[in-house]
Amino acid sequence: MPYRIDVPEGQEALDVILNHLGTPMLVDARKRMFRIIYDAPETTLSPREREVMRFPGTAMIGCPICNSLRMWRDWPGFSDEPIEEALYTAAEAFDYGWPGFSARERLLLEFTYRFYNEVDGLNGDDAFWERMHANFSPAEIGDVCIMAGTWLGVGHGLKTLGIGSTCPMPVNEEMLSRLRSDELRSAAE
Repeated sequence: MPYRIDVPEGQEALDVILNHLGTPMLVDARKRMFRIIYDAPETTLSPREREVMRFPGTAMIGCPICNSLRMWRDWPGFSDEPIEEALYTAAEAFDYGWPGFSARERLLLEFTYRFYNEVDGLNGDDAFWERMHANFSPAEIGDVCIMAGTWLGVGHGLKTLGIGSTCPMPVNEEMLSRLRSDELRSAAE
């Protein structure tokens, strides 16, 4: 798959697209948005719940870098607890029957699938929204929509510009630091 932008010699396409492509103000907004969504200091959604939403989208897009990321391991401060690999496997397969999912995680997985694939029917499904409201606060539902929308939109943008099967692997720590925009974490502390 070709890149739809010029990637300067010696630079990684994903770094160029995420951290340099666009006007400076919008690039800065994207970097800050990712820091806030992944750090999520105010959300009550657990790290596992966020990974149940994030990972299926990365699998659908097919970026090997995103697919290899385990936020509990690769994003400092994301989680104090490891997340078992079986959760990622079940989330990617949309395996609602996997016994390791909590009721909330299973519902988030369903939301993610439908948000990505059946958005037209999502709003009109009263039974689904009754389950959402029984399990999530209004603030959490807002966080779910913002996170899912961010991951879907950025993922589609990356795929559109050619990120996918050509991403270099493995990712070294310097590249991972640039993708995480670690300089923003340092500035905030």
